[in-house]
Amino acid sequence: MIVVGMGWRSTALAGSAQELLARSLCMVGVQAPDYIAVPDFKRGDDMPHLLARTWGAELLWIGRAQLQQVQPGCHTASATVMRYVGVASVAEACALAGAGEGAQLCLPRQILCGVTCAVARGDRT
Repeated sequence: MIVVGMGWRSTALAGSAQELLARSLCMVGVQAPDYIAVPDFKRGDDMPHLLARTWGAELLWIGRAQLQQVQPGCHTASATVMRYVGVASVAEACALAGAGEGAQLCLPRQILCGVTCAVARGDRT
């Protein structure tokens, strides 16, 4: 099962998110994700719903405790993100947490115009 983790700045555009998601899936040789995992502190944003509908994927909301729990498995870190949201990696952490225990990153964080994306493979239960 493929989980795409996403993060974005408040000024990011949905078109950039769509483009980055498509590029990222292409890089790992996958047509579409099973899930799109996003941080629950972005619940007020429409972008995750748009992405999930467009890709026919289920949407997973990942809580801060889950994000913190998987930080050791993340390949990248951002001091800026740590300062603002309390974790150093959002997209990778969302992908790993969403994919479940034993998940592996297929693609570390990719960035485009204020959007981040990472891809994980796992056996979500």
